[in-house]
Amino acid sequence: MEQRNYLQIPGPTNVPDRILKALSKPLVNHRGEQFKEIMVKSIEGLKEIFRTDNDILIFPSSGSGVLESSIVNLFSPGDTLLISSNGVFSERVALISETYGINVIRITKEWGQAIKPEDVRKELEKDTEKKIKAVCLPQNETTSAITNDIEGISRVIKERDHPALFLVDVISSLASLPLETDNWGIDVAIGASQKGLMLPPGMGIVTVSKKAWEAVENSKLPKWYWDYKAVKSKMESYQFPYTPPTSLFFGLVEAIDMIREEGLENIWDRHNQLARAVRAATVAMGLKIFSEKGYESDTVTAIVMPEGIDFPAFSKVIRTNYGVVLGGGLQKLSGKIFRIGHMGSISKTDIYAIMGAVEMSLYELGYAVELGTAAKAVSGVFLK
Repeated sequence: MEQRNYLQIPGPTNVPDRILKALSKPLVNHRGEQFKEIMVKSIEGLKEIFRTDNDILIFPSSGSGVLESSIVNLFSPGDTLLISSNGVFSERVALISETYGINVIRITKEWGQAIKPEDVRKELEKDTEKKIKAVCLPQNETTSAITNDIEGISRVIKERDHPALFLVDVISSLASLPLETDNWGIDVAIGASQKGLMLPPGMGIVTVSKKAWEAVENSKLPKWYWDYKAVKSKMESYQFPYTPPTSLFFGLVEAIDMIREEGLENIWDRHNQLARAVRAATVAMGLKIFSEKGYESDTVTAIVMPEGIDFPAFSKVIRTNYGVVLGGGLQKLSGKIFRIGHMGSISKTDIYAIMGAVEMSLYELGYAVELGTAAKAVSGVFLK
């Protein structure tokens, strides 16, 4: 019998039917009036979601592409950046920077540990000559399912009166976790389509502050496709220097409507409640949450594989028998953890199904758990 599939990796996420229908619309002239109307709606909506009055730039791109765009547009060879390194995706920014001849100071933490405001303060205090051009880190590191304290780190930069730019990867937190781009002094926020925005991959989004634009003017790194000035110039006339992902814009307009209907703060609250339910069920089943306590992500949960059960076998059972697709551990965490994505289009009923499938699959593989434990723990969160 055909069954619903649950794509519960940390992204791409499940695409709602409303957005799927919007994506199937016939294409329009991307140099014409129809597309201009779509662009206006998209930019207005994205500013609401990012909570910013800064410029919005959009690229046909993965998240990694727009991460690279932030480096090549803002800096020059020999510049120094302070970059977190506590997972695959934070380290990726450091590697991109070093590829372009930039000096990187890493704040290195064990995977599963969050970057704290005091970690940033220590490095900025050492920087008496103010050589650090930017502080760069993700709001949410999906490798180990932790959320960094962006608001607290922004206060540190302000208290130190340091001229560094503040670059934040919000790819796996946008439209899911609280984000205040302007109030938190984020100069460049870097997002993508395939997670909280509930779209397929292929659209990268950045916000650029006035302070960041000053850095763009001084940057000497090469760029063509990623050129912020060229994209801004064309977007001012509601076009792009190259072909935009037209269908994704159809979906984006629908996603913005859905987000407005629910309310952004309500979406943040929903993600928090669903994440607490996942964590409660995890603990109730005797499993261990991998992420540092107090910094667990509300968009993805990382769980230590129980002894005697390997991830490939678990992944096969839960996918084949229950239609649930989960993420494994990356790089040095491969085989050691599994990750449940719970962001974007996801409801209370979905959590019962997902955590029930986790429980049943582990039980079938010999893990000692009383059936019904997960559902009971989920209900305990939802009934509070």
